[in-house]
Amino acid sequence: MAAVWYTVTPILLGFFLDVTAETIDLNITSGWRPEVGWEVTCSWRIPNNDSLQSVRLQKNGQQFMIYRPEIHGPSKAEIFPTAESAMGVECKLTAAKGRQGSCVLTVEPHRPQTSDFTYTCEVSGERPTFVIERKDYLVKMLVPPNDAQLEYKTYDEVNPGRVMLNCSSSGLPAPTLQWEVDENKVQADFTGRIWNATSKLWHAWSFLAYTRTDPHAIVSCSPQVLSHQELIKGTPALYSAASILYTTKTLLATIMFLILYR
Repeated sequence: MAAVWYTVTPILLGFFLDVTAETIDLNITSGWRPEVGWEVTCSWRIPNNDSLQSVRLQKNGQQFMIYRPEIHGPSKAEIFPTAESAMGVECKLTAAKGRQGSCVLTVEPHRPQTSDFTYTCEVSGERPTFVIERKDYLVKMLVPPNDAQLEYKTYDEVNPGRVMLNCSSSGLPAPTLQWEVDENKVQADFTGRIWNATSKLWHAWSFLAYTRTDPHAIVSCSPQVLSHQELIKGTPALYSAASILYTTKTLLATIMFLILYR
């Protein structure tokens, strides 16, 4: 009897599971709070089929806080004091299972700050996918200069046409104050600055002794700071002898009117 050979060809069946996890919507914003400091907010939105596992916060690559709702509950607040500043964080959930929430970092400086820092926020979803979203955010030690303030005092009784101008502005870094007469730069007679512990900003001032020769000449004082090779200018303050004379005449006319018709 002839032998019958059966050839069995194994067939490998592959089963592929295509799981496409939705991503976490992560956003970081920052702003300056007057008389407080910097406020940096990391907010997130997690897909409905997931929940929050943890939030990890870093400064310049060093983790300083972790928030886990299953351990800390719906919120967590912590303060990290240093010689340079008081750094506080408050994390809070605003939706079920931590699908929405935010961690707000507040940096209140005790002394002038000069170094930028990188703030990192990492948000992780729960098992089995453990979807992670991470963002780095550069917090710049920059507060643009506020509008220049100008005060003046005339010395016509001693030196006709002589006026002393005092210009000031606040910001971080300390603003420089540029004087111009009819768009021609002039050198200040005296400048100074001081750190204001209440405003958390540098307050800068500059004096210019000016002799009025043309009543229509415009004297301007422009505050500006240099940050990351970019010159940032504030709103300048203007002085004109013509406008001062007009204001004085208007004021005298108003006083005479009140006296005559009271």
